[in-house]
Amino acid sequence: MRETAAVKGTRLLTEGRLIVVSAEPGYFAATVRGSGDVHRVAFGRGGWSCTCPARSTCSHLHAAWLIAAPTREDHQ
Repeated sequence: MRETAAVKGTRLLTEGRLIVVSAEPGYFAATVRGSGDVHRVAFGRGGWSCTCPARSTCSHLHAAWLIAAPTREDHQ
């Protein structure tokens, strides 16, 4: 059975395949090593982006969201 992007993103993160390059208010960038290739993910004014060829939300973005997305506690 093929992994969903969310499951694979969690696995990429727990396997230490995500390296944060920059994290500041309004901007986040990281590299994520997928199945052999390294892709860049970023969040900025234009929203989230990834350099992989996927045309939908990919596992690399899911891995980044797990550590970069604000939690409810951040807004209280």
